[in-house]
Amino acid sequence: MAGLQNLLAAGYAPVTLAVGRPFLEIQAERQADLSVPAGYPDLAEILEQLSTAATNYPEICQLVDLTDSYGTPPTEEGRHLFALKISDNVLLDEDEPAFLMVSNHHAREIVTPVLALYAIEQLTTQYGLDSAITNMVNSNEIWIAPVWNPDGYEYVFNTDNMWRKNRHVFPGGIGVDQNRNYPQGWYNPCSGSTSPDSEIFKGQSPASEAETQTMVAWSLDRRFAKVLDYHSSGREVLHGYACWDHPFDSYLEEKATTLSNFAGYDGDHRPPSADGEHYQWQFGIMGALAFLVETQTQFQPSYEEALTEAALVWPGTLWLLEHPIPLYGYVTNASNGEPIEAAISFPGVAFTHDEVGASNQRFGRYHAFFPNGWYDVAFEADGFEPQTTFGVFVNPIFPARVDAAMISWLSGVDGSQPAGDGLSVFVNTTTGVLRYEISNPSQVNIDLFDLRGALMNTLVREYQSAGQYEVAWPRKDNQGQTMASGMYFYRIMAGEAVRRGKVVLLK
Repeated sequence: MAGLQNLLAAGYAPVTLAVGRPFLEIQAERQADLSVPAGYPDLAEILEQLSTAATNYPEICQLVDLTDSYGTPPTEEGRHLFALKISDNVLLDEDEPAFLMVSNHHAREIVTPVLALYAIEQLTTQYGLDSAITNMVNSNEIWIAPVWNPDGYEYVFNTDNMWRKNRHVFPGGIGVDQNRNYPQGWYNPCSGSTSPDSEIFKGQSPASEAETQTMVAWSLDRRFAKVLDYHSSGREVLHGYACWDHPFDSYLEEKATTLSNFAGYDGDHRPPSADGEHYQWQFGIMGALAFLVETQTQFQPSYEEALTEAALVWPGTLWLLEHPIPLYGYVTNASNGEPIEAAISFPGVAFTHDEVGASNQRFGRYHAFFPNGWYDVAFEADGFEPQTTFGVFVNPIFPARVDAAMISWLSGVDGSQPAGDGLSVFVNTTTGVLRYEISNPSQVNIDLFDLRGALMNTLVREYQSAGQYEVAWPRKDNQGQTMASGMYFYRIMAGEAVRRGKVVLLK
C-alpha cells in the first residue's frame, strides 16, 4: 500500500497490531470458549429481522427497498439498500416530520446495526404500551436503515473483520469510504483521500457511489428533519464542519452536548474528523438537525456489550425525536392551495457554503433549526413572485410557523398594477419592441418567461434614472440558445411597480 510505503520512506517503523480476518472465525472462537453469547447477526439475518418486524406490526411497519423505490444503482456487488418505515398509518404518505437513523456507513463498525435493531424493537413492541413512544410513532415518520454498507458488512463477516469501505473496485485499490463521499465539503483539503488504496478514499467525485446516490435521492424526497448517524468508536457526538465555519456552530455544539448527555456519554462531543461526511450534507443542504454519534469504545465489542450500548444510547434517540422544530411552515400556491417546492433562505444569516432550505414537493412543508433570535424568511420558486416574511422570532419553547402563499406572476398578466405608480409600458408585438417610462429613479428588472413560468431571458437588470427607455425582444435565451416562435410572458419591475403581459415572438 502507498500509505505504508510513504511511512517507511519517511523513516517511520510501523508496527502491525492486528491482521484482519473473517469475523465469523473470530466469533466462532469466542463462542467456542464461551467468552460471549450468541453473536452478531449477519446481513441476511438483519434483513430477516426487518421483514419480521414489518410482518408482525403491519399497521406501523413497512420494509422499503430504497434502491427500487428511487431507481438508483445497486451496490458494486449487486445488493439493494433497505430501510424500515415506522409510523401510524404507515402505508399512507402523511404530512409528518421525517426522522432518520442510519448505521454502518463503515463496514467494520458492526456494533452500530445492533443499536438500530434495538430502536426498532422499542418502537414496535412498546407502541400502544408506552405513551411517549406511541406519541412519537403517531406524530413522526421514522426511518431506520441498520446497514448502509451491505457489501462491506458481508465482507467483514466472511473475509476481513477490519474492512472499512465499500467494495467498489478501482485500478489502484478497492473501496470508497462512504462517509467521505457526500457533496458537502467534498472538495475541502480536510476531506478524504484521493488515493484508492487509502482507508479514507473519498471516491472519484462527490456522490459517486451507489450508496451515496441512494441516500441523496431518498433524503431529497423525504426531507428528514432530524438525523442520527451511528458509528464507532469513541462515545462522543460529532457536530459541524471540519474545515468550514457555520453561523450556528455554538448552537450545534450545545445540541450535541445535550444529545451526548442523554445518550449516556457525559456530554462528550467534538468536531468531525473530515468534511464530506453524511451528517454534514444533511444539516448543511437539507436543513436537518443532524449528528454523527461515535458509539462504544471498540468496533466489535462482545454482542452482550453491544446490546448494553443500545440500551445506553436509546434515551438520546428519544430526546432527538421529541426535540421541537423551532421554525417550520408550508409553501403553497395562493390560487389553488397546491404545495410548492420552493427554495428558502434567511437574509442576514451568514451562510457561505450553499446552505439553503427547501419545502418538500408533497406537502410544501419545510423546517429550520436556529438558535433564539429574530429572522427574515425568504421564499423563491420558478413562476412565482418572491416573498419574504420579516421579523420572525424563533425560540425553543414555542415553535414559529411561517407559511407562504405564493402568487404566480402569470395570474396577473395584462395590467395587475394600478396606473399612477410611476411606470408606463407600451409593447409593440409587431416590431418586437417594449417601451417604458419611469417617473422616479428605480432599480429596473425586465424578465421574459415561457408558458411554464421558467425564466428564459433577463433583458434588464440595472438602476435607471427617470425617463423613457426601449428594449427589443431577444432571439436567444440566457444560455445562448435560439428561442422558438410562440407566446411568452414578460414582467417589468421598477421600484414597487410591476407590469406583466404577453408577447408573441415570431422568427
